[in-house]
Amino acid sequence: MRRFLITLTIMMAVSLAGCAQQGSIFSEPGDNIATPSAMAVDVNTNRLYLVNSNAKVLYDWTKGSFQVLDITNPLAPTLIKSVETPSFSGQIYLNVGQNTAYVPNRFSANDNATNDALFVFNVDELSTNFLSYNSLQLGENPYAISCCYPAARVWITTSSGELQYVDTNNASPTAGSIMITTTLANGGELSNVEVNHIALLNNQAFLSREFGGIMVVNLDDAGVTGAVPVDYFISDVQNPRGIATDGKYIYVVGEGDEDGDYRRTLTVLDPSTLTPLYDNTTTWQLDKNDNNLLVSMIDVGQNPQEVLLTSQYAFVTNQDDDTVSVINLANVTTATAADATISVGLQPFSLALYRTNDGVDKYVYVGNVESNTISIIDIPSLSVVATYDPD
Repeated sequence: MRRFLITLTIMMAVSLAGCAQQGSIFSEPGDNIATPSAMAVDVNTNRLYLVNSNAKVLYDWTKGSFQVLDITNPLAPTLIKSVETPSFSGQIYLNVGQNTAYVPNRFSANDNATNDALFVFNVDELSTNFLSYNSLQLGENPYAISCCYPAARVWITTSSGELQYVDTNNASPTAGSIMITTTLANGGELSNVEVNHIALLNNQAFLSREFGGIMVVNLDDAGVTGAVPVDYFISDVQNPRGIATDGKYIYVVGEGDEDGDYRRTLTVLDPSTLTPLYDNTTTWQLDKNDNNLLVSMIDVGQNPQEVLLTSQYAFVTNQDDDTVSVINLANVTTATAADATISVGLQPFSLALYRTNDGVDKYVYVGNVESNTISIIDIPSLSVVATYDPD
């Protein structure tokens, strides 16, 4: 979620802490859905993995959960197991080969804390420790996670001026860091670098900066003394949030003023000219129009949040009008508005794709953070065909 929403929610939670600890008002999440912030699908095992951040403080503010659901029938998920975690977890990376799931978590009972955690879950259902987890120390407010460059390395966004990474093939992993505070080529300082979403394209990371702009980081600079890892800063992308790539373009959800017109858009960028730099001492500041990066800006719904790419479409959750915008990727260079709008549950946020083993995109799962449900969209018909509501 956007950083100001996270901050506001934490402030609410702190004020309610006494009541929550006494248990007189808020119950524990239990097997319920509680602000579904992220999902991942494994069609080989017919499993849906669900992160419940409880960021809306519907339950005890200190508690969230991680759940595994059986989707043998993808239209009728059934809960296999739920494990309690601290609240305010972020995205998920599912490592199928290692039977592990990685989830950043930003909960802290201490307002002065400067470190948070990466949870590593055991998702091996044959194990006696199924859904047990351990944690690695990260910087402040980790949220998004993406894999992999190089092989087996995951990258995690933070609000503490660093992009962090963990090598998942290490038996005793620890987090490394790339510092992303930087000096711009025009002499300005880019010191306020809270980043919340990430997309990896080859050896580059594209980061959504909370206060506007996309940062482009050369991942090969990890561990290189004296390197300036932030090669480019695309400064005129307004309030960027969810970000994704299809291997050619970068797709960024955001909203803000565009030449006097307030727009909510999926912005499509062509990064082909942004070659990694290895001897730069500053960061090049770019304009998406002047530097020929802009492919299109496609209008979507109110308060757009996340983007999911399938082989045919881009799906965008619109939190304030309870819809999902759908953009046909075949028209992405010329489109100015979404091709379809689908009504879902209340305040949709997270997205996950159900793709069959033979590569057919069948369903999109939509996590609704206000109604605490999952809407299931049938991709061929672009309609909601089922809703998972454990209540």
